[in-house]
Amino acid sequence: MPAPESFFRHLTPSGTEILVEQIPHVRSCAVGFWVRRGSCHEALHEEGLAHFIEHTVFKGTERFPNPESMSAATDRLGGSVDAFTGKEVACFYGKVLADQLPDLVTLLGELVTTPIFNGEELARERDVILEEIAQSEDQPDDWVTEMFYGKFWKGGPLAHPILGEREQVASYGARESQAFFSDTYTAPNLLITAAGAISPEPFMDLLRPILDKLPKGHPAAGPQAHRISPFLLNQNRKGLQQTSLVLGFPAPSHRHPDRVAAGLLGYVLGGGMSSRLFMELRERHGLCYSIGSYLTHYSDTGALQISAGCSPKQAREVVQRALAECARISDLGVSEDELDRAKLQSCTSLVFSLESSNSRMFNLANQCLQQGEVRSTDQQLAEINQVTCEQVQRVAKEWLNPSTLGLAALGTKRDCEIRAKDLVA
Repeated sequence: MPAPESFFRHLTPSGTEILVEQIPHVRSCAVGFWVRRGSCHEALHEEGLAHFIEHTVFKGTERFPNPESMSAATDRLGGSVDAFTGKEVACFYGKVLADQLPDLVTLLGELVTTPIFNGEELARERDVILEEIAQSEDQPDDWVTEMFYGKFWKGGPLAHPILGEREQVASYGARESQAFFSDTYTAPNLLITAAGAISPEPFMDLLRPILDKLPKGHPAAGPQAHRISPFLLNQNRKGLQQTSLVLGFPAPSHRHPDRVAAGLLGYVLGGGMSSRLFMELRERHGLCYSIGSYLTHYSDTGALQISAGCSPKQAREVVQRALAECARISDLGVSEDELDRAKLQSCTSLVFSLESSNSRMFNLANQCLQQGEVRSTDQQLAEINQVTCEQVQRVAKEWLNPSTLGLAALGTKRDCEIRAKDLVA
């Protein structure tokens, strides 16, 4: 399908892909350097290293050899620079005024080509990451999600926590960092996206010194195939007033033809204040303060998750009523009005997400990484609006299968644990 007229795409001989979208009416630029490798590509002895590298490249590079010079270079940009690690990618990105674009590209290029991995700096940052792990463990919403991932894809790379395990991270130093970096940060694994007040030709001139430094390497091998493992897990934790719940079913992957219909199903089920779950569990029965559903898509799998927090004594009823709504939507389908509201929510979310140079840069990358192509906003909106009630019901019947359900409950009290018989709608 044709891409937007202002869109530029280039593949270097070494395999680095570059995407640029010019936005004439803005004065800002957003640039992202995306590494096609995240926590699910790690070997067992490497868990947490993708995230560890994302932190430690900021501790010093050839041009900015210590945290002080790196911080000063970042502040001189006048904009923002940040990074994150996901299950399938790591990203280093920034947004600046157009005049600062050369300096932003230089700084991001340093991060992905010339980190120095100083041992003393790595030791300090390792302590920071261990504090980040402790913080995640102290947040029930985060921890119950990790519990869910660890069991739902048990034995597979998606079960790896992005932050890694405390004992393993504590052992990482310069040797492990350099080995993982050298193997991962290669030309075929890199995607560069940019949007805003950017002309493709001058932008390519800025990139050439960086591209010349990238090792040729080979594309990262994809993660092993993921297999769903239905489960029921109760975990007590003292000091919690509520039980945090995550229920999940398998969902379509990034490129599955049911992906868009599944997204609309998620909106109808738990995407807003008029959704089935919100109306039934909160408004009609007062069982919880917050409840909703969301989809996570990956290269060969996904999950439709329902999350809720409630008092332990209400947890069984919350689970039972949530599963009853899943069964009802599978058996009876959705109304035209529900689907229209879901489409409007989805279209509005898409359009709102494209109203800045930063968000358009992310949109370019996500489309390329996830769908392998870049489509115009009109094409994406048309794909949403073409979904029918019959498609949504078929997707619900196929994917909301009780035999594939995984459930994690954190903070359950004695005699309040979720039981196997509670999972029968």
